[in-house]
Amino acid sequence: MRRFLPIAVAIICGLWVLADFFVSHPLIDSVGAKLLEGVMILAAFALFAGILNLLGFHARRISKDQKDWGYRLVLMVALGGTLIAGIVLPGSGALSWIFGYMYYPLQSTMAALLAFFVVSAAYRAFRLRNGEALIMLITSLVVLLAQLPFSNRISPYLPLLRKWILDVPVTAGTRGIILGTALGTITTSLRILLAVDHPYAQD
Repeated sequence: MRRFLPIAVAIICGLWVLADFFVSHPLIDSVGAKLLEGVMILAAFALFAGILNLLGFHARRISKDQKDWGYRLVLMVALGGTLIAGIVLPGSGALSWIFGYMYYPLQSTMAALLAFFVVSAAYRAFRLRNGEALIMLITSLVVLLAQLPFSNRISPYLPLLRKWILDVPVTAGTRGIILGTALGTITTSLRILLAVDHPYAQD
């Protein structure tokens, strides 16, 4: 019973919400909207529980004076300050100051550090070991050269070639990835709806 009940609830709720997208009926629409509202409420409680768990975890580590306790303290202070700025002082501009002068600079710093890893990965990927690597290297060089402000002086066809690369092969690859992701999501959803996979139930 402990295993059957969550599976049955998940199947019924999932099929009901799925039917709400395809069938227009007052009862189905009303219940589907209530189910979606319930999901939002559960997500809010899950977020709150996650915050409490995070604070408790790091507070215990700080009290035990474990290694890197200073970073944990910074995390707790930053989390608490952001919550206070967003909940207690919503219209004071404090939250905008935190994002503008703390979060965004840190985000830019992380992106700058990632650039070195990207260059290292590109160096390993662009080694001329086979024909595919040669095609990737030539394509990357064309796109990079076309980004330069004086690319027209190098060749008037360089910007056109870059546009064709981005519009045709890159767009086709992106659509293939999106379609693959969509098919994977549909497959996973069907497996959960049909109770093939049931991560919400105890074995």
